[in-house]
Amino acid sequence: MLNFLLNCFRKKRQKAIPQPAVRKEPSESQLAKKEALQQAEQLSGDDLLIADFVLQCKFADARFIAARKIQSRDALEKVRAAVVKTDRRVYRLVQTRLNELAFSDKFFADVGTCIEKAAHLVQEPGLTPNLVAELDREWKMITSVDNGLLSSELLAQFNSLHSQLTSRLALQVDLQLELKAADGRLSEIGTDSNLTPDERSTVLEEIGARINGWKQSPEWLSLPRQAFAALETKLDTLKQQSDLYAQEFQSVAERIDWLEKWEQLDSAELKKAELEKIWQELPKLGNAEKRSELDERYQNVLCRAIVEVADIAPLQPKLELPDNEALKYFDEHFKAMQQAVEAGLAQEAFTHEEALSRLDLDKLDLSAEQRDQLTESRSEIRRLKGWAKWGGQQSREKLIRFVESLPEQDLSIDELSSAIVNAREQWKSLAAVSGTAARAQWIEFDTLCNRAYEPVLEHAKEQALERQENVLKAEAIIDNARAFINSLDPVFFDADNKDKDWKTIINFYRQISQVWRQIGMVGKAEKKRLDDAFSTALQPVRDALYQQSQLEIEMREQLIEEVRGIDPDSRDSGKLLKAIQQKWQTAAKNFPLDNREDKKLWSRFREVCENLHDRRMEKNKAADSERLEHLQQKEAVCTELESVGMTDAGSMEQRLSQLLKQWADIGNVPRESEAELQKRLDMAVSAIRDKIVQLKAEKMQSALKSLPEKLRLCSEVESRMAAVCQNPDDVSLDMSDDEKYDMAWKTLPPLPDKLENVISHRFYNGLKAMAGLNMGYGKRLADNVLSLKENILRCEIVYGLDSPDELMQERMQMQVKVLQDSLGGDHLQSEEVMKQLLELPALMDDTDIQRISNLIIELKKPG
Repeated sequence: MLNFLLNCFRKKRQKAIPQPAVRKEPSESQLAKKEALQQAEQLSGDDLLIADFVLQCKFADARFIAARKIQSRDALEKVRAAVVKTDRRVYRLVQTRLNELAFSDKFFADVGTCIEKAAHLVQEPGLTPNLVAELDREWKMITSVDNGLLSSELLAQFNSLHSQLTSRLALQVDLQLELKAADGRLSEIGTDSNLTPDERSTVLEEIGARINGWKQSPEWLSLPRQAFAALETKLDTLKQQSDLYAQEFQSVAERIDWLEKWEQLDSAELKKAELEKIWQELPKLGNAEKRSELDERYQNVLCRAIVEVADIAPLQPKLELPDNEALKYFDEHFKAMQQAVEAGLAQEAFTHEEALSRLDLDKLDLSAEQRDQLTESRSEIRRLKGWAKWGGQQSREKLIRFVESLPEQDLSIDELSSAIVNAREQWKSLAAVSGTAARAQWIEFDTLCNRAYEPVLEHAKEQALERQENVLKAEAIIDNARAFINSLDPVFFDADNKDKDWKTIINFYRQISQVWRQIGMVGKAEKKRLDDAFSTALQPVRDALYQQSQLEIEMREQLIEEVRGIDPDSRDSGKLLKAIQQKWQTAAKNFPLDNREDKKLWSRFREVCENLHDRRMEKNKAADSERLEHLQQKEAVCTELESVGMTDAGSMEQRLSQLLKQWADIGNVPRESEAELQKRLDMAVSAIRDKIVQLKAEKMQSALKSLPEKLRLCSEVESRMAAVCQNPDDVSLDMSDDEKYDMAWKTLPPLPDKLENVISHRFYNGLKAMAGLNMGYGKRLADNVLSLKENILRCEIVYGLDSPDELMQERMQMQVKVLQDSLGGDHLQSEEVMKQLLELPALMDDTDIQRISNLIIELKKPG
């Protein structure tokens, strides 16, 4: 519409005819403006004077030029208050300047605050890295926008203070590194038994002096309190143990001296009894690991020692016993000797024979049979002793060959050690049966055993080194645990703090616990000490995790109860279950529980969820059957809608309303059939409504057929009245004409709705005016012609009907006016439009009657 109007106006626009330029003299107003502009350009200095000029000047350009020179806040505020409603350009300029001043003031205030904060932190005794980091963030936020306001002096001042803060933080880092190094050194001293007492005391004194020096440092408050106190406690403990350490060191030195001396001797020079006596007389050691190591070396030496067996038994004195006791002694040892001979136990028989030799047999009253048996037994003992010696010799040779073959066999360390120990035990046991071996044979056996035992000794040394490395690994793990816990924000252990990164803590705890379990073997004493230190270091995290675990278990128990409380018959049961499952997943992600506890809770949660699902499935089965029944009912409704064949619009509307209400009362149908069924319903309803519109249109068209005739009767009556008004002296009224018009009116069918009342009122008003010769009414008929034609033209434009060709010019003008009225929100209802067209008494021609009829028919169309 707008494009059409613009095109019409462009056609009417006449091209301007260029006129010759005529130079005119400037007016007084132009001269005053020029003078004001010159004054504005010349203004400078006093802002209040410039502000007064702006307030008094009548020319906007001069005011703007002058306002650009104002710099002070007071003058800007004065101008802004004065021109807020009179000069928007100057107002925006002044407001922009004030905003810039406010921003500048805020910028310098923030910079000053930041520099004051930096100066305060330089003097702050408890400086921490987070305070400096916060200062850096604030400075970065302030100076992030490069607006050119920050001067080099302010920047240099801040950089100087910041460098001092950086130096203090570097000093704090150095102190903390020294503290950690000192703690590590004390830990090494606690486990290092190789230092001499003097060296140990010197190191402890050095660390004590360093601690005193730290206390004098301005940054000593930055050291962790717990770690510093633990370091002092550890130092005091080690100093208190100095005397005990000196005694222990002396005892270890004595044992090592003896071991080194014995290890340099040959096996033949080592006497087991002598070794055992010396070793037992040495002071006992308190260090279990060192004691175990030295005992292992002692056992190796002891295995090389030989057992002394006298080559010649010392002469035993004769027993002086009474006769009866002597006979009893003889009978006891003689019977035992005979039993040993019969059993083939040569060494035991020889022992009893030696016991009998201590008796003076000549003085005993022995029978000849007893003496013969004694002689026979002694002969048998000599024979058994010869056989035992030969058998022992063979057994020793076998043991020597066996020990010699051990290095060539692929045996484990435990198997090799056990084989060598068993071989030595067998060698010792042969001495009781077949006597002492030859010295050369013993030296050969002992040398071979020592050579075969070398891998065992090497393995023992490797294990000792491995235990020391494992101790260092364990201490490093403990240090890492302490460092991680110290790095946590103290508010983390606050029970009221809900914003905690539990996942990181749990992963750290599980990983470090797993690494701790993978540490190899260490000494028993060291293991207890390290386990206690590791447990103490992780105790805060363990307590926090335990408390949170109890809360998480309680929360998940609550979720399980919430699932149990869901009503399966509720339509929102699925959404509620999904929401609870989402909560469970979120909780499990944020705080993973222990595997066993998590599996137990998850099993219960899954069980109640599956139970709810089963109950919902049972309900859905019943609902599915119900939906199928509803589907059949709605299909019947659709079938009836499709078969409606009434010819009366009112009856069809009533029946349609009844069927739609019946449709709404039916419940849901299966989801897969819902769209198709709704489409079928929409098509059937649309067809019926189209049919209703068609019937109503046909009925309305039939009812409006008499409208042109009635308008013509009104026009004829009003034309007669207008003619009377033009020639009032020539009046010849025939009352029969009124009756004829009235009869013709009554023969026409009535119009629908309120149209009949409106047009009948107009018709009979015309007849009444004719009868009474109402000249005013006749004058109104002529006066209302223009208004009627405008109304008809307006309505044709509004409702999109064509106008006669001769009215195209007026229609274009009216379109502009209609467009303006529509923008102003002036709209009339169709009933009011029809009433205005029909009730206005005015002279009409056939064209007007036809146009009004077309408008009424258009307005009365259904929809």
